[in-house]
Amino acid sequence: MDNIERVREAFGDLEYMRHPDAMFIRDFIIRHDARDILEIGFFHGKSSAYFAAILEDLGRGHLVTIDRETARQREPNIEHVLSTLGLSHRVTPVYAERSYTWEMGKMIRAKPRTQFDLCYFDGEHTWDGTGFGFMLVDMLLRPGGWIIFDDLKWTVEASVKDPAKMPRSWRACSEDERATAGVKMVFDLLAPHLGYTDMRTARNGWWGIARKPLNAAPGAAQPRATGLLKGIRDVITRR
Repeated sequence: MDNIERVREAFGDLEYMRHPDAMFIRDFIIRHDARDILEIGFFHGKSSAYFAAILEDLGRGHLVTIDRETARQREPNIEHVLSTLGLSHRVTPVYAERSYTWEMGKMIRAKPRTQFDLCYFDGEHTWDGTGFGFMLVDMLLRPGGWIIFDDLKWTVEASVKDPAKMPRSWRACSEDERATAGVKMVFDLLAPHLGYTDMRTARNGWWGIARKPLNAAPGAAQPRATGLLKGIRDVITRR
């Protein structure tokens, strides 16, 4: 049994990534030779486990994944999921005190700057949270790198039916912002503005896929795979 099937067998009922989505990701990673991968938002760590399983089956690559510090308290949490599957060595979880944007900011200011081939973005779904996050992701992607936005159709209005349970930041949104798909706005407006190409949707319109221009100015990148783990660990522990 390959590792991607082991994830389904052990954690198939866990939120959120479904097996067909993982198979799409596997084919995408193989087609584009993605090795250094960034994930924004891991929740229980099921999607991270799928990424790790794919990389393990391919015998190369590493995932850096970011979520809030509160993710440690989830049952099960990402570390339990990965250790159960024997995939911890393929993943570096980063726990943010407040926001994934700060952790990415530390990666950006590091010298040399870590660069990624692919980002799977499933973070805050608002216009500003996703918009600013995408601008930071752009600085961390290699020229020709890819981003997959999850929850392209998500809205505050559809997500929270009980206003009493709505987070404070969402309650501050106007009616039109609550009804608007913020991730899709980023995909439709910011990605073309930055010159992204090969734009398309997948998963019945819930995923938006785009490619950073090949002629984009590269960051202060370190060589692929060489020193990636050390560089990430040095940055995330530097306060």
